[in-house]
Amino acid sequence: MLTNFVIASRNAPLIERWRGLNLPSAQQTICSRWSELSQREWPSASLCVLDLALCEAEPSFPDLHPLSARVCLCLFAAEFQIQDELRWLASGVRACCTPELEDERLKVIVDVTVKGGIWVSNQSLPMLLQGLQRFAVPSSTSASKVAESCLNVLTPQERKIAQLVGQGESNKLIARALNISDHTVKTHLSAIFSKLHLNDRVHLALLVNQDVSSSAS
Repeated sequence: MLTNFVIASRNAPLIERWRGLNLPSAQQTICSRWSELSQREWPSASLCVLDLALCEAEPSFPDLHPLSARVCLCLFAAEFQIQDELRWLASGVRACCTPELEDERLKVIVDVTVKGGIWVSNQSLPMLLQGLQRFAVPSSTSASKVAESCLNVLTPQERKIAQLVGQGESNKLIARALNISDHTVKTHLSAIFSKLHLNDRVHLALLVNQDVSSSAS
């Protein structure tokens, strides 16, 4: 349960947008200076949405590592290059958010990250999976058998979609490959997440690739 929600920005529309999400939070705070964040005490279950423009306004760009170690930290900027997003995630940031994300997606991101997960954009997911696949060792371990058993509960169409997610494909590319609409892909993904008890497509991709490793052994 989120207990402390901090929005760090001087951008009024950005602040109002995040406040408008009506997150169930015991306390909501607006910070307009980096020093307020670096000196702040962070209780458990805290979330900080940090506008990168606030950091760029400092004489020198601050080190975010200490902050990301103490609080669930989500960054916000006009855009993120793939390499930059992955570097931020590797440094402890939980999500990199951009203006085009819908409010419902932002709520999902908050829910996932506050529970200890990370959120990866569709554009960065393929490169992330490529990096993770370097550590995939083909085997017939119990874990890979569990993965295969889990995927067997999916319908043939759902399994095709899951496999394409595992390859890092976006919803639009999946829709094009299977000759279905984006909406239908989203509906199938919701069903897949529910059946497999997964929070997001990153965990689905990891599960699918675990099954692929098992099949290759």
